[in-house]
Amino acid sequence: MDLILIANIITCAGAFAGFLYGMFRFFRPRTAVYAQMITLASGCMAFGRLYQVIRIVTINGDLEEFHLGILGVIGCLLFLFSANFGLMDGIVDDGAEEYRKYRIVPLAVPILAAAIYLAFFLFTDLALTVKIASFFVSALVVAASYYSLKHLIFPDVELGFFECMRPYNLLALILELLCMSEMIFISREMEAMTLLTGILMGILLPAIVFAVDRGIKKWSI
Repeated sequence: MDLILIANIITCAGAFAGFLYGMFRFFRPRTAVYAQMITLASGCMAFGRLYQVIRIVTINGDLEEFHLGILGVIGCLLFLFSANFGLMDGIVDDGAEEYRKYRIVPLAVPILAAAIYLAFFLFTDLALTVKIASFFVSALVVAASYYSLKHLIFPDVELGFFECMRPYNLLALILELLCMSEMIFISREMEAMTLLTGILMGILLPAIVFAVDRGIKKWSI
């Protein structure tokens, strides 16, 4: 069986596991919107990968070119970014000068992600549609990874919520970087590495939903 197909099946299965678990646990009255957004991130990836599996099986579609499955990755990253951006970030960071270093250090990951995009996509011989799609994915990786790393290292607020969410933010950061790695491996036709990435993503997608659930339970004790 095609290694790319196996990678997508594994990622799809893991994403659906996280999505269904999150739907059961978090989509009920008086449940944190934060957890619901992480669940929807897994759902976006699940349906995007389902499309890719069907595309490969039915028409042997080339995943190197632009296709609708990429929107699943974009949707996943957008929810991961939105969950940490805005109100949630404002709870931990009031803009005080004493926390300035915790706002600067996380810039390292977005800068690295931007450099990788320039090296592997913008200045290489790929179709324009691929460059555009990879730009949107890379931009969201840049945005989401910044807040994931920031909330991972930022001193906790008095309520202790972010201390409980550190395992989630670590897993989310790894997942975000894997999204970019996968694009590179597919564009370079590195099937073995794509399979490895697919396996890791298949593990991480349900793991981030479980981590959020565990973090909320720990914080509520």
